[in-house]
Amino acid sequence: MSSINVINSGLDVQTLVDQLIKLERAPIERFERQTTNLQSKVKALQSFNTKLSTLLNKLDNALYKGETALLNVPAGFARRFAKSIFAVRNASSSDESAVLAVAAKGASVGSYAVTVSSLAKARTEASANFADTDTTRAGTGTIVIQVGTKDAVTINIDETNNTLEGVRAAINNANAGVSATILNDGSSSPYRLLLTAKGTGTANAFTVTENLTGGQALNLTETQAAVDAQFTVNGISLTKSSNTVSDVISGITFTLRATTAAPVEVTVEADTDAAIAGLKELIDAYNEVASFANSQARYNAETKQAGILAGDATLRNTILKIQDALTRQITSSFTGLRYVGEVGLRFNTDGSMSLDETKLRSALESDLTGVAALFLGDGAAGTAENISLSDPRVTYNSKTAATQAGTYAVEITGLAQPASAVGGQTISSLAQDETLTITYGAVQTTVDLLSGDSLTTVLDKINAALAGNGVAAAASDDGTGRIMVTTTGYGSSEAITVVSNVDNIAGSTGFGTTPTTATGTDIAGSINGNAAIGSGFTLTGASGNPEEGLGLTIAQSATGGYGTVTFTPATAGEESDGILVGLRTMLKSVTDPLSGPIHRTTDAFNNTIKNLDQQISKYEDRLEVRRQQLLQEYTRADQALKMMSVLQSSLSNQLGTLSQITQK
Repeated sequence: MSSINVINSGLDVQTLVDQLIKLERAPIERFERQTTNLQSKVKALQSFNTKLSTLLNKLDNALYKGETALLNVPAGFARRFAKSIFAVRNASSSDESAVLAVAAKGASVGSYAVTVSSLAKARTEASANFADTDTTRAGTGTIVIQVGTKDAVTINIDETNNTLEGVRAAINNANAGVSATILNDGSSSPYRLLLTAKGTGTANAFTVTENLTGGQALNLTETQAAVDAQFTVNGISLTKSSNTVSDVISGITFTLRATTAAPVEVTVEADTDAAIAGLKELIDAYNEVASFANSQARYNAETKQAGILAGDATLRNTILKIQDALTRQITSSFTGLRYVGEVGLRFNTDGSMSLDETKLRSALESDLTGVAALFLGDGAAGTAENISLSDPRVTYNSKTAATQAGTYAVEITGLAQPASAVGGQTISSLAQDETLTITYGAVQTTVDLLSGDSLTTVLDKINAALAGNGVAAAASDDGTGRIMVTTTGYGSSEAITVVSNVDNIAGSTGFGTTPTTATGTDIAGSINGNAAIGSGFTLTGASGNPEEGLGLTIAQSATGGYGTVTFTPATAGEESDGILVGLRTMLKSVTDPLSGPIHRTTDAFNNTIKNLDQQISKYEDRLEVRRQQLLQEYTRADQALKMMSVLQSSLSNQLGTLSQITQK
């Protein structure tokens, strides 16, 4: 025997460790699958929310077509109806070449016989003929134009603009109510200035006064008199300055195009096609929501795959709420209809909605107002808070939730007073030096007085010191020669203290070494006959009374009556049944970006995703540590195997040598 082959070195350490780590990553992969699934659910719910928002917008857009949608606030049925597609009208004319009619929403349905005897025309004037437009000079001076009863407009013509073109531009720039053009009549001197009133009829007739000297005269003369439109509607004679008339029948605009030999029949009818089209748009928007919900929730038996939102309670409950809003029974004083099924709307087995157009058209034609009420509902708008004061000396200040509606009499029994500290001596001048310390709130003011200071000097020194410290108080003569220090503010919150370093003796300020403290007095009185709480100039209704919390500021002058205060609190709007009102309220709740169920669900999913990401990150960190440990362990094992391979080789050589010696 010449060798022993026990070990062949050469482990692939990196591959081995990668495979082991891959096995240990199984929990991470599970977390990642959960994260991907939740992200898909969040995305699907966000798309669902977008489609619900589209449906919400369609409620307004489909029904109101650019009008201010009155479903936004509680409002009466009449106001809603007036702007809705149910109020759309069609106006037709038996001779549109003579009379054209357009009906606005809510126009009265009916027929009108219109006879036109004359059309409104604008007054025109033309100048004399000019050989050219930019060389021949007219005179200089002014042109005065007056249209109807409007103020006259004066136009200056000088050497810079006294050609035909210049005069035209000057008139047009003056905005005088007429337009100026230049007409070519084909003669040897073909150019004439033509003035035309911007409005038709005698009310827009104009006069022109030429105050021009030198040059060629304009000599403007009338070529077309102003004429009013003369016509009848159902035998009633009418005169208007314009051929476009919108103030004869509310909601209907007539355009007079030609005189007529016989009456032109104008018919105004409800546009049921507009109502049907609007409801179709709404149904289409709902079906988009239903189709999306089905696609996200259904189970595919062939692929054995469920939609990403299969079993999701938020999706299921929202669809059920929409269907309930659309199928519930309503009660309205404006209609005997109770269900949308009565007017042709129905749900199919797949959750979609379809429309029996024939049934809806029949309902609209027989009871348009009733169908509109079924969808629009009724309501009362809220009212704003209102305060009425009969006495100008009383100002409304505040109220609380407890303040009740009512008219309350205000009576003042005691006037508010400031805080006034009065010295005890009548003085003409001080007999010795003296120092006063005046305390107002947290501020102390020291006033140094000198022997011989007069009362006026003392008052001036006190007031200068108080003003320098920003103290809202002032010193004055109380009327008997004594010093009185009075706060600017009124009420019991006002207090002032004065103390001297000299006793209260003759020849002193009279405040003495014992502090003199004065406190203000609050206003006193009653509201509604009940004692009120006074604070400065403010009276507030006491607790337990109808006027509780009603705060009034009084500009007091004397005790006695101060009139009445009438308080009317704000009221919230009220809403009654209506299919679309209920649907809109529900959709706003569901899609609310702060508190809606879709927001809450996606927020919860996102929090779970965040937690999973944190777990994945921590697990990845641990796996990295584990990877390094395994690399070290298997690298050492590889090195040990290599050493054993060397020993094996050495042992084999020694055995081979021993075998040769033995054979000899």
